[in-house]
Amino acid sequence: MKNLKCMKKINLAFVGGAINSAVGRVHVVSSQMDGKFKLVAGCFSRNSDINLQSGRAYGLSEERIYPSLKELIKNEKYNIDAIVILTPQDQHIEQLEKCIMSGIPVICEKALVSSLEDALRLRKLIEEKGGFLRVTYNYSGYPIVREIREIVLSGKLGKIQQVKIEMPQEGFLRKAPDGKPVVPQNWRLQDGRIPTISLDLGIHVHHLIDFLIQEKPLNLVAHASNYGNFKGIVDNVNVLANYTNNVFINIWYSKTAIGNRNGLHFYLYGDKGAIEWRQENPEIFYFYKDTGERCMMDRGNPDIAIANNECYTRFKAGHPAGYIEAFANYYCDLEKDLSAFLSEKKDRKGSYVFGLDESIEGLAFLNTVSQSILEKKWVAIS
Repeated sequence: MKNLKCMKKINLAFVGGAINSAVGRVHVVSSQMDGKFKLVAGCFSRNSDINLQSGRAYGLSEERIYPSLKELIKNEKYNIDAIVILTPQDQHIEQLEKCIMSGIPVICEKALVSSLEDALRLRKLIEEKGGFLRVTYNYSGYPIVREIREIVLSGKLGKIQQVKIEMPQEGFLRKAPDGKPVVPQNWRLQDGRIPTISLDLGIHVHHLIDFLIQEKPLNLVAHASNYGNFKGIVDNVNVLANYTNNVFINIWYSKTAIGNRNGLHFYLYGDKGAIEWRQENPEIFYFYKDTGERCMMDRGNPDIAIANNECYTRFKAGHPAGYIEAFANYYCDLEKDLSAFLSEKKDRKGSYVFGLDESIEGLAFLNTVSQSILEKKWVAIS
């Protein structure tokens, strides 16, 4: 590994994230927005043409575009500071193991892996080998979401009683202008023990609940449906769950809710107040008080404590920051963790950054959702 003291930026290599992927360009732009990281190498696709086109589009020379992770590690191990894994989650476990065995720090897109068993296997490997592993949950990077978390922790809502959170999308019922179904990537249409929709959307919903109220699930009951254009998969999930401290949670995530591009939306209800936030309008939230007041808040409000911090004000309030900036905020937090690891060889996880433990909790929750769907009853979180 390179000595951090001689390095102006943290050098990254990508695995996956080609120009035709859902997340590639987002990670390229957000990781480099604040000048803390530089993409220097990658293996972006198994398709050689797309792999080469992606590397060129991202500004790499051809000699640093590799046909496989194995070749990338062989040639770049001592030139890079971390690998970012952006492939479909069913490929993650093998790629993660190769990186950890090679001693290379890893940043991985959610879901970390596709099963609880793989996550536990990974934990055993890290306990044996050590290493650096972080997982990206980009919605927690929104400044307003972090502000809401602070409000909850400060007690301004009183005791949290219930949460309603939903993440509806419409992709699996969308039609093209010719009337034919819009077909997603093939991996999105393959379900395992945990359906892909849960690994894609459910993992975000679980993480946001944990992030915002810091309570843990105790038991749940779930229902799954197939409403869309593609049969044999789960594309709609409803969950009711009891959490610690007597909090009740109502969850819905879907790929078949026409009219919703990405309808991530939550309500937090306490005995002194409530909060509402929508991802499609991320710069504002609504604060409802027990006096009957209904307040719209943004980064420019004088009562804001977190969302107007310098690191979130690339431009002043009234000029909306959005999805890519939220991702960039998360990369800024990753830089602090990774810099400490590279310079001090100590794994110091910041309060806004997440790793293996949170992933195991999320996969345990989703595993229980699948069990409840199968058994058609309330099930305790195992």
